[in-house]
Amino acid sequence: MKTKATTYFNEYPAAELPVTARTIHVNLTKNATVFGPLPVDLDDLEALISDYEAKLEASMGGGGKRATLDLKGAKLALSLGLRSLGNHVNSVARFDPLIVAQSGFPSYETLRRKHPGPPLEPLDLRLKHGVLPGTILVRYKPRRANSVNEVQINTGDPMDETAWKTVSIFARGRAELRGLTPGALVWVRVRTVGLNNTFSNWCDPAQIRVL
Repeated sequence: MKTKATTYFNEYPAAELPVTARTIHVNLTKNATVFGPLPVDLDDLEALISDYEAKLEASMGGGGKRATLDLKGAKLALSLGLRSLGNHVNSVARFDPLIVAQSGFPSYETLRRKHPGPPLEPLDLRLKHGVLPGTILVRYKPRRANSVNEVQINTGDPMDETAWKTVSIFARGRAELRGLTPGALVWVRVRTVGLNNTFSNWCDPAQIRVL
């Protein structure tokens, strides 16, 4: 588990935002030596908080559309300032929960799983004709997020490994193959690239006649 400071405050409840911001201000002031030079000066943060509180009070007092727009602008400015500070805290803390807590920022835990072994092969390989002649659209479902995948084609016997040729490496679950010979029967297969020069098995091949 890795601890990170929250950096997104756009959806924070109106009344909670200044309370949270002041907690952050107090903690960053108290632990200045931990976090070093900040991207937003603490005096400027104080000004953003005070401006937001004033605009919030005005909007609650029936200031109409203008007061609502002013509050929206003040909230955006404060949220951006907190985001910049939160990113700085995360860069200093490097997932250390004790350091994140010293910042006063609300936090959350994230689990980053590593995949040292070979990935699983892609599923649901589908082929469609593209808009241009000689084009095939390839769709498949990798079983690893943000995957990169090798796509090969074969215009002969799919059982002959020497007949398979790599087209390219494509990100995620789609590829567009161009420059194919109209009328040719083309087999396509895909595998996912893993860490440490590992690969998944090839998915079951599919075929299509090029238009």
